[in-house]
Amino acid sequence: MKKKTRKTLLLAGLFAFGAATPLFAGQTPDEIKSLKILVQKLLQQNQQLAKRVSQLEKQLPVQNTASVKDEDIEQQVTKILRHKEEERMQKEYFGHMINRYVDFSGLVEVEGSASQDFEGVNESKFELATVELGFVGKVSDWASAHLTLLYEEGGDDKVLVDDAHIILGNTDKFPLYLDAGRQYVPFGNFTTNMISDPLTLEIAETQETALQIGFKAAGAYGSVFAFNGDTNEGGGDSQIEQFGANIGYALERDSFSLDIGMSYMNSIGDSDGLGDILKEKNLLTADYVSGIGAYAITHIGPVSLIGEYITALDDIGNETNFQPMAFNIETGYAFHIRGLESTVAIAYQGTDDMAGYLPESRFLGSFAIGIFPGTTFAVEWAHDKDYDKADGGTDESADAFTAQLAYEF
Repeated sequence: MKKKTRKTLLLAGLFAFGAATPLFAGQTPDEIKSLKILVQKLLQQNQQLAKRVSQLEKQLPVQNTASVKDEDIEQQVTKILRHKEEERMQKEYFGHMINRYVDFSGLVEVEGSASQDFEGVNESKFELATVELGFVGKVSDWASAHLTLLYEEGGDDKVLVDDAHIILGNTDKFPLYLDAGRQYVPFGNFTTNMISDPLTLEIAETQETALQIGFKAAGAYGSVFAFNGDTNEGGGDSQIEQFGANIGYALERDSFSLDIGMSYMNSIGDSDGLGDILKEKNLLTADYVSGIGAYAITHIGPVSLIGEYITALDDIGNETNFQPMAFNIETGYAFHIRGLESTVAIAYQGTDDMAGYLPESRFLGSFAIGIFPGTTFAVEWAHDKDYDKADGGTDESADAFTAQLAYEF
């Protein structure tokens, strides 16, 4: 006898029930309607089950159907179902392990801008400003690995390893830690509410493969670091001669926070921005010139205040009037628009001895709103004033308007 499907058996049972009892006898109209819906659902479920059994039977090894027994088919189906269940459990296990030991984050920023430079040249464009993928591996409470991949349109259109370093230590249990690898050394802070980077970052951000030893306890923090930079005083052997330090204190209360700090580096010419200028001026073998920085960041309720100052301590090389300096003064106000978190901010920034590379002064205004969780829309207006002609500038002004859509996860 051929094996009946579950659908056939169900229909046979329904007809047998109908022969023994008048169909829907003694039922109210609502009960009859409910019973009809139930029967339709049962038929749909059995159709889906029959389709699934048919799919599984197609995966069975090809055999002479005349010699196939019902027991053999059931064993094969059970084997396939067990295999699929094992695959599902393996995927869940590995997914759990990844979520447990690896934190993953990302950032995508798309920008549209319109600007006019000091020469009066107009430009407008859309660009994929930033794609950033971050990974933090933490198998142990006392060690972690950090990796960030970065793409920025307008460069060489390559995905770069922005940082990759290992941290040994757990400052929740012991104040000291060691940080080794490609990283941004703690010279400067660069916090801002704006879309564009502050001018302090343009002269001081320093990315190197470095060794850093630091501490963090009771709100106080600091570190010392060393690396082999691009500058090489006097030429000769290339050695680890660049070093620096930072110290700070952070305090946080319900509606108040404060972060103040200072930093020092013995060769400010090794910052990413100034390093390119020194290479252009053939000053990479000039004497090392130290740089210092100071910053203060506070939040008082919805109001934020940011102040930062960074400067070289002497002229770099044989150049006169080449003692780079930059500052940023900024204030912001956070509020809600129909329940959406929003921020409006203004900033005043400036530089010294950077004619031909950065504006002498910059005024900015910005507005940002979180339109969805993780999604922010922001606009920014920047007005730049160049150096006087006597100082190597154009004595002209420039303006830029930028809109940004950012998604962070």
